[in-house]
Amino acid sequence: MLENDPTKVEKVLIVKGSKSDKINKVIELCKAKKIRFDFLPAEKVNSLLERHEHTNVLAMISDFRYMELQTAKFSENSKVVVLDNIEDPHNLGAIIRSVAGSGAEAVIIPDRNAAQVTDTVVKVSAGTIFKINVIRVKNIAQTLDLLKDMGFWVVGTDMNGDKDFREFDYSSKSAIVIGNEGKGMRRLVREKCDDLVRIDLKNNVESLNASVAAALVLFEATKK
Repeated sequence: MLENDPTKVEKVLIVKGSKSDKINKVIELCKAKKIRFDFLPAEKVNSLLERHEHTNVLAMISDFRYMELQTAKFSENSKVVVLDNIEDPHNLGAIIRSVAGSGAEAVIIPDRNAAQVTDTVVKVSAGTIFKINVIRVKNIAQTLDLLKDMGFWVVGTDMNGDKDFREFDYSSKSAIVIGNEGKGMRRLVREKCDDLVRIDLKNNVESLNASVAAALVLFEATKK
């Protein structure tokens, strides 16, 4: 985060007495980026976290800044992921990491009844959340209409999809929709999709984790 988007870091807390090459690098980055850093006892740093899981360094970040769809700029063959009520922050973080790693440009999430950007999401994304746009909207179905107006072809992922995800043509601007972990896409969202693709599974496995499904489709889409 210090390297990718230091403007979001208010200050860095370091456990007093910690010594390592990583700690030295953090201190050097703070000095280079002119970010305040303080040394505190471990008990004080632990008191700021719900769970005492850290590497002796804690970055205090400002509220996450979501991008507005109306102001976002997309490339000619852009790929974005639209999440229809993903609830698990670990899934959200993992999907964001796949979006960044695949070269897709944005993740779109609803502002209610779904996971939002939290410390857990940032951690699971391994900082890649600051390399892409995270767009928050009020209504996913209406957003799909807006994306269509912007030239996107909306591709939903569904176990009963008409086409194998590996055989679909993603060469145009594509908005890939991933449904809720348990319920999949809602009916209205499914009806807004231009096409539905499926991931064929073996050994009577009924479905994949939402983040795994997203990664498979994403890397297939960006490959082509």
